Amino acid sequence: MAERKKFLTVQDMALIGIFTALIVVCSWISLNVGALVFTLQTFAVFTVSALLGTKKGVIAILVYILLGLAGVPVFAGFKGGPTVLAGPTGGYIIGFIFTALIIGKMTEIFQKRNAEGIMITAVSMILGDMVCFLVGTFWFMAMMKTDFLSAVTLCVVPYIIPDLVKVLVATMIVNRIKKHVKIFH
Repeated sequence: MAERKKFLTVQDMALIGIFTALIVVCSWISLNVGALVFTLQTFAVFTVSALLGTKKGVIAILVYILLGLAGVPVFAGFKGGPTVLAGPTGGYIIGFIFTALIIGKMTEIFQKRNAEGIMITAVSMILGDMVCFLVGTFWFMAMMKTDFLSAVTLCVVPYIIPDLVKVLVATMIVNRIKKHVKIFH
């Protein structure tokens, strides 16, 4: 009788738990600049997705979202509960799932082909962030009954440069870790 492969190993579950905690902590770290609030939430999503790959990365994001949905204050500003996800910025949190899918899949595909890791990692993070912005912006438009240009001006433009910085830092960290930590090879 053939041995069945486990969906997740104990090591996988431990990594998912640790990286979910990283997302939570990064969500709590914020910098207020006027009316804008910048967090390290997307930085954590980029890093987790690139290190864990598609399956474990998406599961870590889902665990994070489910914790928040259950009322645990894991979201930015120490918020939690269904009202956060149902609110105008909830689409950006849902968009993290697509971000994880894109980053995880792209890094897995190109890693198997031994492609240049740094460039692939950065491009996958930028594409994942763009999709997250798209999902979140359409969600924001629907909730706030606003037009696309107004939503982009308010919810995307101020975050482009900070997110590019997060991509740069996350890319450097991920590639360094993948070179030197055996479990991520």
